[in-house]
Amino acid sequence: MTQSVLRSLVAAFVALLALVPDAGADHRPNKVVLVGGAISQTGRFAEPAGRQVNAIKLWVDQVNARGGLLGHKIELLLLDDKSDTQTAVKLYEKLITEDKVDVLLAPYSSAITEAVANINERYKMPFVAFGAASSPIWEKGRKYIFNIVAIAEDYQKGAVHLAKQIGVKRIAIIGEDSLFPRQSGIGAKQWAAKLGLQVVLQENYPQKQTDFTALLQKIKASGTEAILSNSYFADAAAQLRQMRELNLNFKLFSSTVGPGLPNFAEQLGGTAEYVLGFSQWEPLPDLLKNPGMKEFIAEYEKRYGEKPNYHAGGAYGALQVTEAALKQAGSFDSQKLRDALATIDTTSVMGHYKVNDKGMNEHEGLTFQILQGQRRIVFPEKWAETKAKLPMPDWSKR
Repeated sequence: MTQSVLRSLVAAFVALLALVPDAGADHRPNKVVLVGGAISQTGRFAEPAGRQVNAIKLWVDQVNARGGLLGHKIELLLLDDKSDTQTAVKLYEKLITEDKVDVLLAPYSSAITEAVANINERYKMPFVAFGAASSPIWEKGRKYIFNIVAIAEDYQKGAVHLAKQIGVKRIAIIGEDSLFPRQSGIGAKQWAAKLGLQVVLQENYPQKQTDFTALLQKIKASGTEAILSNSYFADAAAQLRQMRELNLNFKLFSSTVGPGLPNFAEQLGGTAEYVLGFSQWEPLPDLLKNPGMKEFIAEYEKRYGEKPNYHAGGAYGALQVTEAALKQAGSFDSQKLRDALATIDTTSVMGHYKVNDKGMNEHEGLTFQILQGQRRIVFPEKWAETKAKLPMPDWSKR
Protein backbone atom coordinates (compact mmCIF):
# COMPACT_ATOMS: atom_id res chain seq x y z
CA MET A 1 0.00 0.00 0.00
CA THR A 2 1.48 3.33 -1.02
CA GLN A 3 1.87 6.18 1.46
CA SER A 4 -0.61 8.34 -0.47
CA VAL A 5 -3.27 5.61 -0.30
CA LEU A 6 -2.55 5.10 3.41
CA ARG A 7 -2.89 8.84 4.03
CA SER A 8 -6.21 8.86 2.18
CA LEU A 9 -7.55 5.97 4.27
CA VAL A 10 -6.47 7.66 7.51
CA ALA A 11 -8.12 10.91 6.44
CA ALA A 12 -11.32 9.07 5.56
CA PHE A 13 -11.31 7.30 8.94
CA VAL A 14 -10.81 10.59 10.81
CA ALA A 15 -13.66 12.16 8.86
CA LEU A 16 -15.88 9.20 9.69
CA LEU A 17 -15.07 9.54 13.40
CA ALA A 18 -16.11 13.17 13.28
CA LEU A 19 -19.59 12.06 12.25
CA VAL A 20 -19.95 9.63 15.17
CA PRO A 21 -21.86 11.16 18.13
CA ASP A 22 -20.20 11.43 21.53
CA ALA A 23 -20.22 8.29 23.62
CA GLY A 24 -22.79 8.03 26.35
CA ALA A 25 -26.56 8.37 26.62
CA ASP A 26 -27.34 8.38 22.89
CA HIS A 27 -26.65 4.66 22.69
CA ARG A 28 -29.54 4.03 25.08
CA PRO A 29 -33.11 3.60 23.88
CA ASN A 30 -35.59 6.47 24.19
CA LYS A 31 -32.85 9.02 24.89
CA VAL A 32 -32.16 7.93 28.47
CA VAL A 33 -29.06 8.94 30.41
CA LEU A 34 -27.95 6.57 33.19
CA VAL A 35 -26.80 8.45 36.30
CA GLY A 36 -25.43 6.18 39.00
CA GLY A 37 -23.33 5.71 42.08
CA ALA A 38 -22.99 3.69 45.27
CA ILE A 39 -23.76 5.28 48.61
CA SER A 40 -24.24 4.15 52.21
CA GLN A 41 -27.94 3.32 52.39
CA THR A 42 -27.27 0.90 55.27
CA GLY A 43 -24.50 0.64 57.84
CA ARG A 44 -23.00 3.27 60.09
CA PHE A 45 -23.03 6.06 57.48
CA ALA A 46 -26.67 5.54 56.51
CA GLU A 47 -27.92 8.55 58.47
CA PRO A 48 -25.92 11.32 56.73
CA ALA A 49 -25.77 9.48 53.39
CA GLY A 50 -29.54 8.97 53.48
CA ARG A 51 -30.06 12.72 53.36
CA GLN A 52 -27.82 12.88 50.32
CA VAL A 53 -29.97 10.18 48.71
CA ASN A 54 -33.01 12.37 49.39
CA ALA A 55 -31.38 15.30 47.60
CA ILE A 56 -30.27 13.16 44.66
CA LYS A 57 -33.78 11.80 44.09
CA LEU A 58 -35.29 15.28 44.35
CA TRP A 59 -32.82 16.64 41.79
CA VAL A 60 -33.47 13.77 39.37
CA ASP A 61 -37.23 14.34 39.49
CA GLN A 62 -36.82 18.08 39.03
CA VAL A 63 -34.47 17.70 36.06
CA ASN A 64 -36.73 15.13 34.40
CA ALA A 65 -39.73 17.44 34.91
CA ARG A 66 -37.99 20.17 32.95
CA GLY A 67 -36.91 17.94 30.07
CA GLY A 68 -33.93 15.98 31.37
CA LEU A 69 -30.17 16.39 30.95
CA LEU A 70 -29.31 17.62 27.46
CA GLY A 71 -32.75 16.38 26.39
CA HIS A 72 -32.24 12.93 27.94
CA LYS A 73 -34.46 11.56 30.69
CA ILE A 74 -32.44 10.51 33.75
CA GLU A 75 -32.55 6.91 34.85
CA LEU A 76 -31.12 6.72 38.38
CA LEU A 77 -29.09 3.76 39.59
CA LEU A 78 -28.13 3.99 43.28
CA LEU A 79 -26.42 0.96 44.83
CA ASP A 80 -25.78 0.35 48.54
CA ASP A 81 -22.15 0.10 49.62
CA LYS A 82 -23.30 -0.81 53.17
CA SER A 83 -20.85 1.77 54.56
CA ASP A 84 -18.01 -0.56 53.58
CA THR A 85 -14.97 0.53 51.57
CA GLN A 86 -14.29 -2.74 49.75
CA THR A 87 -17.94 -3.10 48.82
CA ALA A 88 -17.90 0.42 47.41
CA VAL A 89 -14.81 -0.29 45.30
CA LYS A 90 -16.44 -3.38 43.77
CA LEU A 91 -19.68 -1.53 43.08
CA TYR A 92 -17.96 1.37 41.31
CA GLU A 93 -16.07 -1.09 39.14
CA LYS A 94 -19.46 -2.64 38.28
CA LEU A 95 -21.14 0.71 37.66
CA ILE A 96 -18.46 1.73 35.17
CA THR A 97 -17.68 -1.55 33.40
CA GLU A 98 -20.98 -3.46 33.53
CA ASP A 99 -23.77 -0.94 34.03
CA LYS A 100 -21.88 1.61 31.92
CA VAL A 101 -23.28 4.67 33.65
CA ASP A 102 -23.08 7.90 31.70
CA VAL A 103 -22.72 10.20 34.71
CA LEU A 104 -21.07 9.04 37.94
CA LEU A 105 -22.20 10.10 41.43
CA ALA A 106 -20.01 10.27 44.52
CA PRO A 107 -20.10 7.99 47.59
CA TYR A 108 -20.24 9.17 51.21
CA SER A 109 -17.30 9.61 53.61
CA SER A 110 -13.69 10.52 53.00
CA ALA A 111 -12.40 6.98 53.54
CA ILE A 112 -14.73 5.43 50.96
CA THR A 113 -14.24 8.30 48.52
CA GLU A 114 -10.45 7.96 48.78
CA ALA A 115 -10.69 4.30 47.74
CA VAL A 116 -13.27 4.90 45.01
CA ALA A 117 -11.18 7.76 43.58
CA ASN A 118 -8.68 5.17 42.37
CA ILE A 119 -11.43 3.49 40.33
CA ASN A 120 -12.97 6.50 38.63
CA GLU A 121 -9.47 7.87 37.97
CA ARG A 122 -8.49 4.65 36.21
CA TYR A 123 -11.55 4.76 33.98
CA LYS A 124 -11.45 8.56 33.58
CA MET A 125 -15.00 9.05 34.88
CA PRO A 126 -15.32 12.35 36.78
CA PHE A 127 -17.54 13.23 39.73
CA VAL A 128 -18.02 16.02 42.25
CA ALA A 129 -17.33 14.63 45.74
CA PHE A 130 -20.17 15.88 47.93
CA GLY A 131 -19.45 13.47 50.79
CA ALA A 132 -15.69 13.87 51.33
CA ALA A 133 -13.69 16.67 52.91
CA SER A 134 -10.22 15.25 53.61
CA SER A 135 -7.65 17.21 51.62
CA PRO A 136 -5.20 14.30 51.01
CA ILE A 137 -7.67 12.95 48.46
CA TRP A 138 -6.73 15.91 46.26
CA GLU A 139 -2.99 15.77 46.95
CA LYS A 140 -2.23 12.78 44.71
CA GLY A 141 -2.44 14.35 41.27
CA ARG A 142 -5.92 13.00 40.47
CA LYS A 143 -7.73 14.68 37.60
CA TYR A 144 -11.23 13.20 37.79
CA ILE A 145 -12.42 14.07 41.28
CA PHE A 146 -13.64 17.53 42.27
CA ASN A 147 -14.33 19.02 45.67
CA ILE A 148 -17.25 21.26 46.65
CA VAL A 149 -17.15 21.36 50.48
CA ALA A 150 -14.85 22.87 53.10
CA ILE A 151 -11.85 20.73 53.99
CA ALA A 152 -11.74 18.49 57.08
CA GLU A 153 -8.84 20.47 58.53
CA ASP A 154 -11.17 23.45 59.06
CA TYR A 155 -14.03 21.61 60.80
CA GLN A 156 -12.79 22.63 64.27
CA LYS A 157 -11.61 26.10 63.26
CA GLY A 158 -14.61 27.87 64.78
CA ALA A 159 -14.51 25.79 67.96
CA VAL A 160 -10.86 26.64 68.56
CA HIS A 161 -11.57 30.35 68.04
CA LEU A 162 -14.50 30.21 70.47
CA ALA A 163 -12.41 28.32 73.03
CA LYS A 164 -9.79 31.05 72.80
CA GLN A 165 -12.46 33.73 73.29
CA ILE A 166 -13.64 32.22 76.60
CA GLY A 167 -10.13 31.83 77.97
CA VAL A 168 -9.58 28.11 77.42
CA LYS A 169 -5.89 27.24 77.47
CA ARG A 170 -5.81 23.41 77.57
CA ILE A 171 -7.67 21.23 75.08
CA ALA A 172 -7.98 17.55 74.18
CA ILE A 173 -8.36 16.36 70.60
CA ILE A 174 -9.92 12.94 70.10
CA GLY A 175 -11.42 11.14 67.12
CA GLU A 176 -12.17 7.92 65.31
CA ASP A 177 -9.15 6.30 63.68
CA SER A 178 -10.19 6.78 60.05
CA LEU A 179 -9.29 9.25 57.32
CA PHE A 180 -11.71 12.14 57.91
CA PRO A 181 -11.46 12.27 61.73
CA ARG A 182 -7.67 12.04 61.55
CA GLN A 183 -7.51 14.97 59.13
CA SER A 184 -9.98 16.97 61.19
CA GLY A 185 -7.81 16.30 64.24
CA ILE A 186 -4.69 17.43 62.40
CA GLY A 187 -6.46 20.66 61.49
CA ALA A 188 -7.65 21.18 65.08
CA LYS A 189 -4.07 20.88 66.32
CA GLN A 190 -2.88 23.35 63.69
CA TRP A 191 -5.55 25.89 64.65
CA ALA A 192 -4.72 25.42 68.34
CA ALA A 193 -1.06 26.16 67.62
CA LYS A 194 -1.98 29.30 65.66
CA LEU A 195 -4.12 30.61 68.53
CA GLY A 196 -1.79 29.57 71.34
CA LEU A 197 -3.86 26.78 72.91
CA GLN A 198 -2.08 23.80 74.45
CA VAL A 199 -3.08 20.32 73.28
CA VAL A 200 -2.65 18.25 76.44
CA LEU A 201 -4.01 15.05 74.93
CA GLN A 202 -4.53 13.81 71.37
CA GLU A 203 -5.84 10.30 70.82
CA ASN A 204 -7.64 8.29 68.17
CA TYR A 205 -9.96 5.42 69.07
CA PRO A 206 -11.03 2.37 67.03
CA GLN A 207 -13.99 2.51 64.67
CA LYS A 208 -17.28 1.44 66.25
CA GLN A 209 -16.02 2.04 69.80
CA THR A 210 -18.98 2.56 72.13
CA ASP A 211 -17.47 2.81 75.62
CA PHE A 212 -15.53 6.02 76.18
CA THR A 213 -15.48 5.92 79.99
CA ALA A 214 -11.72 5.34 80.33
CA LEU A 215 -10.85 7.91 77.66
CA LEU A 216 -13.11 10.58 79.18
CA GLN A 217 -11.65 10.01 82.66
CA LYS A 218 -8.15 10.22 81.20
CA ILE A 219 -9.09 13.51 79.51
CA LYS A 220 -10.44 14.95 82.76
CA ALA A 221 -7.32 13.86 84.67
CA SER A 222 -5.14 15.70 82.13
CA GLY A 223 -6.58 19.05 83.14
CA THR A 224 -8.37 19.53 79.84
CA GLU A 225 -10.85 22.41 79.71
CA ALA A 226 -12.37 21.66 76.29
CA ILE A 227 -12.83 18.59 74.09
CA LEU A 228 -12.63 18.69 70.31
CA SER A 229 -14.17 15.40 69.17
CA ASN A 230 -13.64 14.48 65.52
CA SER A 231 -16.57 12.13 65.39
CA TYR A 232 -19.66 10.90 63.59
CA PHE A 233 -23.13 10.37 65.07
CA ALA A 234 -22.84 7.28 67.28
CA ASP A 235 -19.48 8.05 68.87
CA ALA A 236 -20.28 11.71 69.59
CA ALA A 237 -23.64 10.73 71.13
CA ALA A 238 -22.00 8.06 73.30
CA GLN A 239 -19.31 10.48 74.50
CA LEU A 240 -21.87 13.07 75.59
CA ARG A 241 -24.12 10.56 77.33
CA GLN A 242 -21.16 9.08 79.21
CA MET A 243 -19.86 12.55 80.15
CA ARG A 244 -23.23 13.21 81.74
CA GLU A 245 -23.38 9.83 83.48
CA LEU A 246 -19.90 10.37 84.90
CA ASN A 247 -20.66 14.03 85.73
CA LEU A 248 -17.58 15.18 83.84
CA ASN A 249 -17.81 18.88 83.06
CA PHE A 250 -15.89 20.81 80.43
CA LYS A 251 -16.14 24.41 79.24
CA LEU A 252 -16.66 23.36 75.62
CA PHE A 253 -17.45 20.22 73.66
CA SER A 254 -17.28 20.31 69.87
CA SER A 255 -18.04 17.46 67.48
CA THR A 256 -17.74 17.40 63.72
CA VAL A 257 -20.42 15.41 61.84
CA GLY A 258 -22.93 14.16 64.43
CA PRO A 259 -24.49 17.39 65.70
CA GLY A 260 -25.21 18.52 62.14
CA LEU A 261 -27.73 15.70 61.69
CA PRO A 262 -31.29 16.74 62.58
CA ASN A 263 -32.00 13.77 64.82
CA PHE A 264 -28.88 14.34 66.96
CA ALA A 265 -30.61 16.94 69.13
CA GLU A 266 -33.88 15.02 68.91
CA GLN A 267 -32.35 11.80 70.27
CA LEU A 268 -30.09 13.35 72.90
CA GLY A 269 -32.50 16.02 74.12
CA GLY A 270 -30.97 18.18 76.84
CA THR A 271 -27.68 16.27 76.68
CA ALA A 272 -27.03 17.89 73.27
CA GLU A 273 -27.56 21.43 74.57
CA TYR A 274 -24.60 23.83 74.23
CA VAL A 275 -22.67 21.39 72.01
CA LEU A 276 -20.78 22.94 69.11
CA GLY A 277 -20.87 21.39 65.67
CA PHE A 278 -19.74 22.12 62.14
CA SER A 279 -21.92 22.59 59.10
CA GLN A 280 -21.01 22.97 55.45
CA TRP A 281 -24.34 24.75 54.86
CA GLU A 282 -27.58 25.56 56.63
CA PRO A 283 -31.10 26.12 55.25
CA LEU A 284 -30.91 29.87 55.87
CA PRO A 285 -31.45 31.59 52.52
CA ASP A 286 -31.79 35.10 53.95
CA LEU A 287 -28.43 34.72 55.69
CA LEU A 288 -26.34 32.84 53.11
CA LYS A 289 -28.09 34.36 50.08
CA ASN A 290 -27.14 31.62 47.60
CA PRO A 291 -29.41 31.46 44.54
CA GLY A 292 -32.11 28.80 44.48
CA MET A 293 -31.94 28.07 48.20
CA LYS A 294 -35.54 29.01 49.00
CA GLU A 295 -36.92 26.82 46.23
CA PHE A 296 -34.71 23.86 47.15
CA ILE A 297 -35.55 24.10 50.86
CA ALA A 298 -39.29 24.37 50.17
CA GLU A 299 -39.33 21.37 47.82
CA TYR A 300 -37.19 19.25 50.11
CA GLU A 301 -39.35 20.06 53.14
CA LYS A 302 -42.55 19.38 51.20
CA ARG A 303 -41.23 16.01 50.10
CA TYR A 304 -39.46 14.78 53.24
CA GLY A 305 -41.18 16.64 56.06
CA GLU A 306 -38.08 18.44 57.33
CA LYS A 307 -35.63 21.07 56.19
CA PRO A 308 -32.48 19.82 54.44
CA ASN A 309 -29.25 19.72 56.42
CA TYR A 310 -25.79 20.27 54.96
CA HIS A 311 -25.46 16.70 53.69
CA ALA A 312 -28.53 17.22 51.53
CA GLY A 313 -27.47 20.73 50.53
CA GLY A 314 -23.99 19.57 49.53
CA ALA A 315 -25.29 16.74 47.37
CA TYR A 316 -27.85 18.97 45.67
CA GLY A 317 -25.25 21.69 45.06
CA ALA A 318 -22.82 19.18 43.57
CA LEU A 319 -25.51 17.98 41.17
CA GLN A 320 -26.31 21.54 40.17
CA VAL A 321 -22.63 22.03 39.36
CA THR A 322 -22.58 18.77 37.40
CA GLU A 323 -25.65 19.83 35.43
CA ALA A 324 -24.05 23.20 34.63
CA ALA A 325 -20.85 21.46 33.53
CA LEU A 326 -22.78 19.08 31.26
CA LYS A 327 -24.46 22.06 29.61
CA GLN A 328 -21.08 23.71 29.11
CA ALA A 329 -19.68 20.48 27.67
CA GLY A 330 -22.76 19.93 25.51
CA SER A 331 -22.11 16.23 25.79
CA PHE A 332 -22.00 13.22 28.10
CA ASP A 333 -18.44 12.51 26.98
CA SER A 334 -16.45 11.91 30.17
CA GLN A 335 -13.40 13.89 29.10
CA LYS A 336 -15.50 16.88 28.07
CA LEU A 337 -17.38 16.73 31.36
CA ARG A 338 -14.11 16.47 33.26
CA ASP A 339 -12.73 19.54 31.48
CA ALA A 340 -15.92 21.50 32.17
CA LEU A 341 -15.85 20.62 35.89
CA ALA A 342 -12.21 21.75 35.99
CA THR A 343 -12.89 25.14 34.40
CA ILE A 344 -16.48 26.17 35.09
CA ASP A 345 -17.22 29.18 37.30
CA THR A 346 -20.74 28.80 38.67
CA THR A 347 -22.94 29.12 41.75
CA SER A 348 -25.21 26.54 43.39
CA VAL A 349 -27.29 26.45 46.56
CA MET A 350 -23.97 25.68 48.30
CA GLY A 351 -22.37 28.86 47.01
CA HIS A 352 -19.55 29.64 44.59
CA TYR A 353 -17.81 26.81 42.71
CA LYS A 354 -14.46 27.31 40.98
CA VAL A 355 -11.74 24.73 41.54
CA ASN A 356 -7.97 25.12 41.53
CA ASP A 357 -5.59 22.91 39.55
CA LYS A 358 -5.98 20.16 42.17
CA GLY A 359 -9.75 20.10 41.72
CA MET A 360 -10.44 21.78 45.07
CA ASN A 361 -13.10 24.41 45.60
CA GLU A 362 -12.84 27.11 48.27
CA HIS A 363 -15.84 26.83 50.59
CA GLU A 364 -16.24 28.30 54.05
CA GLY A 365 -18.18 26.31 56.60
CA LEU A 366 -20.17 27.29 59.67
CA THR A 367 -19.83 26.54 63.36
CA PHE A 368 -23.15 26.24 65.19
CA GLN A 369 -24.28 25.62 68.74
CA ILE A 370 -27.29 23.54 69.70
CA LEU A 371 -29.55 25.87 71.69
CA GLN A 372 -33.06 24.84 72.74
CA GLY A 373 -32.79 21.91 70.37
CA GLN A 374 -31.93 24.05 67.32
CA ARG A 375 -28.68 24.58 65.40
CA ARG A 376 -27.77 28.28 65.67
CA ILE A 377 -24.75 29.65 63.78
CA VAL A 378 -22.20 31.25 66.12
CA PHE A 379 -19.10 31.45 63.87
CA PRO A 380 -17.89 33.16 61.71
CA GLU A 381 -19.27 36.43 62.98
CA LYS A 382 -20.41 37.60 59.52
CA TRP A 383 -23.00 34.79 59.49
CA ALA A 384 -23.62 34.40 63.23
CA GLU A 385 -27.27 34.18 64.26
CA THR A 386 -26.44 34.56 67.94
CA LYS A 387 -23.51 34.75 70.34
CA ALA A 388 -22.25 31.40 71.61
CA LYS A 389 -23.41 30.52 75.13
CA LEU A 390 -20.14 29.38 76.67
CA PRO A 391 -18.71 28.03 78.89
CA MET A 392 -21.15 25.12 78.95
CA PRO A 393 -23.03 24.95 82.27
CA ASP A 394 -22.27 22.00 84.53
CA TRP A 395 -24.60 19.03 84.21
CA SER A 396 -25.96 19.67 87.70
CA LYS A 397 -27.07 23.17 86.72
CA ARG A 398 -29.10 22.22 83.65
